[in-house]
Amino acid sequence: MYVKGRALLYKRGSAIPRALECCRRAVILDPMYAQAWAELAESYIGLGYYGFTPASESMPKGLEAAERAVAIDAALAEAHCALAMASLMGTWDREEARREFLRSIELNPKYLMARTWYAFFYLQLSEGQLREGMTQAKVALVSDPLSCYAHTMYAWTCVAAGNTAEAIQAARRAIEIDSESYIAHFALQEALRSHGELAESIAVGQSALAMSGRHAWAMICSALTFADWCKSAEADAVYCEMLARARYQYVAPGTLAIAASAAAREDDAVRHAREAFEARDPTYQVFLSRYSTLSVRLYTYSGFREIIALMGRSAWLEN
Repeated sequence: MYVKGRALLYKRGSAIPRALECCRRAVILDPMYAQAWAELAESYIGLGYYGFTPASESMPKGLEAAERAVAIDAALAEAHCALAMASLMGTWDREEARREFLRSIELNPKYLMARTWYAFFYLQLSEGQLREGMTQAKVALVSDPLSCYAHTMYAWTCVAAGNTAEAIQAARRAIEIDSESYIAHFALQEALRSHGELAESIAVGQSALAMSGRHAWAMICSALTFADWCKSAEADAVYCEMLARARYQYVAPGTLAIAASAAAREDDAVRHAREAFEARDPTYQVFLSRYSTLSVRLYTYSGFREIIALMGRSAWLEN
């Protein structure tokens, strides 16, 4: 169950709920299995920041499972990595996240999740250390060159650092390794958009949407691509589709904010962003970061910048 759950977790997207079920069964079979508890924590956290459930439902469970893993085995890198992500995405405690990431890497320098998450989520999106994040992700890639996930995360760090040509190359390699990886297709979609290859980004986005059941991440990238392409009606249609979906199932308000910005609906974008802030939507630590390529339009809105100021994230406003 643990091995199956781990494989599913690396695929991300709609595979996360299935990974969660495997982890649940693993800890029932062996309540003292620290690695399974760590993976259970990562699955709950993934449900939250992928927007499958509200943060209030998944993040506390992720934190509890991570703390359980550390309590069982304090020398387990996976446990400290899970606790780092629970701190960064769940409780928004950046200092705790830093300590736990570094402890995880110290315990196992080749642990892929710790190195890539520290590189992208903490160094780049939280702290704005864009070049260092790319360097750290490259370390992970060198240690596991046949990993689809390593190539995917390296692609994301390249996008954040503005090295879009290398990001495209890394994302294509990730898809060669695992053609069913949603996160790899999404990385290529955004890398192409950031590089100005708008038609191809839309085409890759269609594949990402199809394999993910029209997941919100691929949708917001499509909306932004249409906006970049001056196809305002198409961008607005994507936002309206997401808004309609939100009437009958959960859609993370942070992703709605980005889609609304693509549709040039400033008031709606700010309203969704405020909802995301009040709900502690993990999207704030990912796509609404000043250092994310997906948030550029939002930072042109004074109302959104006021929300960021309330968070105490002045560094996100200075750059």
